[in-house]
Amino acid sequence: MEETKIKILHWGLWLFLGIMGCQLQAQANPMNDPVLVQNPLVTEAYGLLESGDADGALEQFQQALSENKADLSALLGQAMIFADLQRHAEAFSSYDAIVKNYPRHAFAWNGRGLAAFNMEDFDTALSSFENATAEQPINGFFFESLAWTQMCRGEYPQAAESAKKAILMYNRKNESSTYPLLIAYFSYLESEDLKNARATLLYAAQNKPANIWPAPVIDYLTNSIDANELISFVTDTAQETEAHTYIGLKLRSTQLEDQAKKHLEWVARNGDTRVFEYTLARALNLQDSVALLIP
Repeated sequence: MEETKIKILHWGLWLFLGIMGCQLQAQANPMNDPVLVQNPLVTEAYGLLESGDADGALEQFQQALSENKADLSALLGQAMIFADLQRHAEAFSSYDAIVKNYPRHAFAWNGRGLAAFNMEDFDTALSSFENATAEQPINGFFFESLAWTQMCRGEYPQAAESAKKAILMYNRKNESSTYPLLIAYFSYLESEDLKNARATLLYAAQNKPANIWPAPVIDYLTNSIDANELISFVTDTAQETEAHTYIGLKLRSTQLEDQAKKHLEWVARNGDTRVFEYTLARALNLQDSVALLIP
């Protein structure tokens, strides 16, 4: 098993979350918030999606939207298919349509943010994730998404704080993720807060997942294994992207910029676009290039 964190909203999970969020909103404020419309086209579309026919489902969702452009269920389904296909601009437009009609829909705000993040529009991603987390939902992934964005923007103290909130929210739902700890650790290093960086890494080492990715990343950061050994644990492109990113970040934190650049540039050119680390590596490369131009 593995814990690799994909930054694309997988339709099955997020369909459930989106509909649950919609239902909770309707219960909380039945006069103003959405009620799911049982359009037969939408019902059929979700059946097609469940059977693996994304193309057929997309056609049905779009037909439903031609009848009612504000159909929340159809917009959610369409958005999640676009996200899964990495058609980020179209996913953004779909999620944007949802939040315009349902401005408290945290799941749609997070989907909008992920689409913007994938397009490397970090200003729009930031505002979207801030809206997604405005009411402090018990959802670690929302706060983790915010932390990744703040890290890409070079806002390291804020990224560390958002990562801490992500850990808290994961814990409150009896879930866990190593990634907020990695965000917090490197954000503290970038902020030259070595005390909190050491404490975070120690906590990560004591609580790392057993025998699953990204446990080898923690072992590498604590010097239990070297970079070559870390790479040897990789089993897919997502993990390879993460491994090179964390090698680059560690080298960067020890002022070995030239060596770090090789790994981060590899990620920027060859990395798996589905993981947060791909976009982070690209953002860091851009930041470093701009810094070289400043006298």
